[in-house]
Amino acid sequence: MARQARQRIPDYFLYGEARRGVSGGFVHVETIEARSAGHHWKIQPHLHQALHQVLLVSKGRGIALAEGAVTHFRPPAAVVAPAGAVHGFEFEPGTLGFVISFADELLTIMARRDPTVARFFGAPHTMELPARSTDTAPLLRAARALTREQGTARVGGALAAEGWLAVLLTQLLRLSQALLKPADAALSRDRQLITRFRGLIESGFRSGQSIPQYAQALRISEARLRNACLAVAGQPPLHLLHARLLLEAKRQLIYTATPVGEIAYGLGFDDAAYFTRFFTRRAGLSPRAYRSRGLQA
Repeated sequence: MARQARQRIPDYFLYGEARRGVSGGFVHVETIEARSAGHHWKIQPHLHQALHQVLLVSKGRGIALAEGAVTHFRPPAAVVAPAGAVHGFEFEPGTLGFVISFADELLTIMARRDPTVARFFGAPHTMELPARSTDTAPLLRAARALTREQGTARVGGALAAEGWLAVLLTQLLRLSQALLKPADAALSRDRQLITRFRGLIESGFRSGQSIPQYAQALRISEARLRNACLAVAGQPPLHLLHARLLLEAKRQLIYTATPVGEIAYGLGFDDAAYFTRFFTRRAGLSPRAYRSRGLQA
């Protein structure tokens, strides 16, 4: 019997390019037109495992698809796509702007100096920027400066590119200041802990690890982990783990043709029927019904 080929979520280096290793200091910038025009201004859903991306749109409307949610935007706008997040775009022909991609290792380094940058890339989101803000114009200037430094043979080109990236991200953080209010020291420590917890979930959610095992890996008690999760996310640790499993299940159902049973086993469920009950209870639809419904604009 011929086996049905499994369709997977495309995992690219840059869009359309085969996945490969990413150096810790990798920074890349290109215009939106450079890649999108050749694809009829439509970028199909895909992900980048080790690259974060920021799109700066200075002209042209569009649609951003991120983890099954559809957002319409108009310029000026910034779209944030963290590493590992499934995303895609439809641009109005002639759209102007930049796509900035950079290594996850760079974000880790910056987050040691300012944890707010890690929270900013905690989930995909779209920001419509104030056109007359004194903080908006520097974004495009930083992107242009990145373009000039990219691949330059001049001494210090890589260092300059990292510097301009830091400037660009700083401007984005300032524009989103209302959403990223300074926290007290205790809550800041909790947020850093939850960032580490989410990182462990990301690398191990398919393995069936228990919450006690996660707490042990973090070298804290279960009670400490629970209190931090409730303070930061308003949910216990198990709910965060289940949310990640549910998100991956939804990705596989929407973006691939993988049979439901294979999705269940791939997510660490020993019983496909239990997976169906798990999914239905949390999504409000059975896996097959969710797949049939498709994306909702």
